[in-house]
Amino acid sequence: MGNPANPHDPRVKRTRRLLQHAFMELLGQKSFEAITIQDITERAELNRATFYSHFQDKYELLELTLSTMFNDVLHQWIPSGSSLGGEDLVRRLMLALCQWQIEAENSFNRKLTLSAVIEQNTKKQLYSLIHSCLKQADTHPAKSANLPSDQANRRLEILSAMLSHSIHGIVLQWGQTSGTETAEELVDYSLPFIRPILGEANLI
Repeated sequence: MGNPANPHDPRVKRTRRLLQHAFMELLGQKSFEAITIQDITERAELNRATFYSHFQDKYELLELTLSTMFNDVLHQWIPSGSSLGGEDLVRRLMLALCQWQIEAENSFNRKLTLSAVIEQNTKKQLYSLIHSCLKQADTHPAKSANLPSDQANRRLEILSAMLSHSIHGIVLQWGQTSGTETAEELVDYSLPFIRPILGEANLI
């Protein structure tokens, strides 16, 4: 693919937005499998060389598109620089996930071939965010457990996985049952089951 484009360059950001927008428009018309690089570049009014200077293939474009969309939702609920913790963080994460569940379903028109990719991408980002929040917290387990560094870090990874998978699983089940309650009601029902994990993470 040559030298990778600098993602912070305004021109790079603009080109990637054009490719993502074209890609999303095409997904509204045909399956992911049927979309070609030529389709994307023609819709974006760019050439194939430009595409390959930014992405290896359409799978990488899909990954970035999903990450960007989910991050946009997360930032609505958890603004950059906010110092949320404990139940407030979990509450906002769950509400953000509920919104993402609905938006992803609408954006990708229940495309079952993409559901596994969307789920994997969401889990990865959610784990990364929770792990980062726990690591930065003044009372995170690595500081409070008086364990050797490698053990404390492993404990942090396990707690992050427990929280992220619990939150994701609850919201996924909610979406599959067509939202038997509101997102706010779901959070209220779920928090008592998540509190023990928060307690282990010293977040309550």
